[in-house]
Amino acid sequence: MNMAPFLLMGMFVSGLISMFVNSRLILKHIGSKNFLSIFKSTVLGIPIPLCSCGVIPVAATLREAGASKGSTVSFLVSTPQTGIDSIFLTYGMLGPVFALFRPLAAFVSGIFSGIVINSFDDDLHHHLPDADGVPNAKKSLIERLESGLRYGFLSLPSDIVVPLFQGLGIAAAIAIFIPPDFIAEYFYSSPYIMLFMMLAVSLPIYVCATASIPIAVVLMAKGVSAGAVFVFLMAGPATNASSIAVVKNFLGKKTMYHYLILISSTAIVFGFIFDSFITIVPPAMSHFSHGHAADDYGALFLTVVFLLILINAYIYKLKGEKSKTAESEDDFDGSKDRLSIVVSGMTCSHCKESVETAVYSCSGVESTSVDLSSGQVIVTGTGFDESAIKDKIKRKGFSLS
Repeated sequence: MNMAPFLLMGMFVSGLISMFVNSRLILKHIGSKNFLSIFKSTVLGIPIPLCSCGVIPVAATLREAGASKGSTVSFLVSTPQTGIDSIFLTYGMLGPVFALFRPLAAFVSGIFSGIVINSFDDDLHHHLPDADGVPNAKKSLIERLESGLRYGFLSLPSDIVVPLFQGLGIAAAIAIFIPPDFIAEYFYSSPYIMLFMMLAVSLPIYVCATASIPIAVVLMAKGVSAGAVFVFLMAGPATNASSIAVVKNFLGKKTMYHYLILISSTAIVFGFIFDSFITIVPPAMSHFSHGHAADDYGALFLTVVFLLILINAYIYKLKGEKSKTAESEDDFDGSKDRLSIVVSGMTCSHCKESVETAVYSCSGVESTSVDLSSGQVIVTGTGFDESAIKDKIKRKGFSLS
């Protein structure tokens, strides 16, 4: 019940952002190799609700359109750490200090990472004028509002519903199977070990900024320091094994190593600052959280609405993937060319849309369907170039199996 009102508010604001902030606006402002571009890419990235996998195709598009490596990396570092939805939920479950510190850390780490990459990493990239995007006709305010609400309460929940419940499941498992104060008893005397332990856990796993919050709450209740929890909140959403491999594909091995080192070092620094200068103890945090759990019909109503939105989003996610594939199979009558490939690294609707956009930009393509669960992409049309389609997908940062 604590989560529902804050996530609902976050979904609503995310929908509003999707109405007025688009990829063309972002591309316009971060193409130069200077501090202002890095600053803009960081500021634009912080409120956008993209996970570490979902941000990859967007970053690949920025890179392909001419963004410098520094701007691209600053966007990669800052965007997954936060989002409007996760900021609201952080405030509701961890309090105002965490809620303010998360976007601040995302901003500082994004700026710092971009400056370092532009200073020490050779950038041989040249602008590639590639019009992948299909231009949209100007929409009326009502149409844009409908589109924003659809994104905020359907597309966004369909992306986070699975990792969110996975995060809740992990949090429940930690609460049940780890004895009270177990971590504090064995690691409290070595706070630095706790910081690095949380970093080692955070880097390879997939957890979105929102799903990481219930896990963080339980970790603090089990004795993990606030600084170590902040390392998890910072490094967990920013990286995972899949996104690291994709970063290597479109930015190169050298930049990938710099990317990992920058995220790791800034997470440790902010965790150390948190433990050294800010005092947050589990009892105070729990008291704050319980203060929001109003045991009344209003809170119950919001919880029911929130659960219904998640259930609807999950059904929409499953039906959309199945119907798209079935539609592609039905449309194929043997008179058209057909291509079936498997793409690795897709995890959310942003990934799916990025692949679809890349495929549709190729001449001769009439229809395409993307199945996120299997990674299968089916293309139908007449006279399309198979190698060109595969190349377009790879340039978005994905790999082919």
